[in-house]
Amino acid sequence: MARPRAFEESEVLDRAADVFGRRGYDGSTMAELTAAMGLNSPSIYAAFGSKRGLFDAVLGRCSAREDAHWEWALTAPTAEEVVKRLLTTSPAQESSRILVHAGLAMGSENADIPAALLHRRQSAELKLRDRFEEAKRSGELPVDADASGLASYVTSVLGGLAMKAAGGAPHDDLREGAEQAMAAWRAISDVAAAASASTRGAAPAGELGRDPRRFSADTALDAAMKVFWTKGFAGASLNDLTEAMGITRPSLYAAFGNKEALFFKALDLYQSLRKDYLTEALQAPTARGVFEALLRGALRDQQAEGQPRGCLMVLNAMQGGDEAQPIRNEVLRRQAIGRDLLAARFERAKRDGDLLPTVNVEGLVRFVQSLMHGILMQGGAGASQRELEALVESSLTMWTASTELPISKD
Repeated sequence: MARPRAFEESEVLDRAADVFGRRGYDGSTMAELTAAMGLNSPSIYAAFGSKRGLFDAVLGRCSAREDAHWEWALTAPTAEEVVKRLLTTSPAQESSRILVHAGLAMGSENADIPAALLHRRQSAELKLRDRFEEAKRSGELPVDADASGLASYVTSVLGGLAMKAAGGAPHDDLREGAEQAMAAWRAISDVAAAASASTRGAAPAGELGRDPRRFSADTALDAAMKVFWTKGFAGASLNDLTEAMGITRPSLYAAFGNKEALFFKALDLYQSLRKDYLTEALQAPTARGVFEALLRGALRDQQAEGQPRGCLMVLNAMQGGDEAQPIRNEVLRRQAIGRDLLAARFERAKRDGDLLPTVNVEGLVRFVQSLMHGILMQGGAGASQRELEALVESSLTMWTASTELPISKD
């Protein structure tokens, strides 16, 4: 995908990367790109052919950085060092942001990009699996360790961390999530043999009422929700919305207010239809039960028929630009509520003796979120149900190992 660029072109592409990273492909206009790159439209078209050609060139640079990072990590002398390099060091955040946007927020006319990125992820996971198989042959990992499951686990955590980075998570948050994942890996390495041996939709809506205007509003809002779900707030134009909703702009404004107000109504609908599995999970009697309910809830979301894959909230937490700032703030606020509830539940588990008193709850929460985000990201990028189910099962076998260790903040 990538091709050699002169230094000047590299600098121009880095400027374009900043725009695509903040706005995504669909949300970036040629006016924004020309202003950032210091070039006029004819110059961009002459050099890259089209906006898509420019994006491909930027994506190629980001992919090359990711490839170089993986190649470096895989040369580490031990499997643990491979994982450490992957989890605790990464290419520039802009690369992560662009790759996540490209994998989740492309319109149907660019559907080949998420498919290509999914193929790249699967290829990287196979290389990691082969590295773990080599570690088994050398005696570094138990002979019956599940190399495929371990590779899937690492790539899922990486995907979740990349998504959090793309959403602007502070460095300390990413570091704690990576450290928790590393602690889990060390435990997994010790109990891999035992772990390997032990491993083998919304309620009906009902009557909507007899008022045809209410039915139209409900149907239109559902259509708008799916547009925001697939394109993001910045990438969803008013034409996209009115066409999907089957109404005119005046009708949209009369029924829902402006685009921002429509998004918030769609977000409310999204959370109600997803049955808020966090609330359900928090009622589980054990911390492990909470963890399992969260992962299986995320898996159910990716199996629902007639709905887009991925996560509307995760996608829109990454929206850039001044126009989308209120959107991002509201989504992050709602995510923070869920994070605080999960932290409180794990704190109670510590008091009850269900978790060791030395467990770092903040790190554990970020670790769980990274796994969930990884499932949602891979689902949105087209991972098969078999792959997602295997990832959930692998993650569940690792819970005991990671939480029985005395993981502290020190």
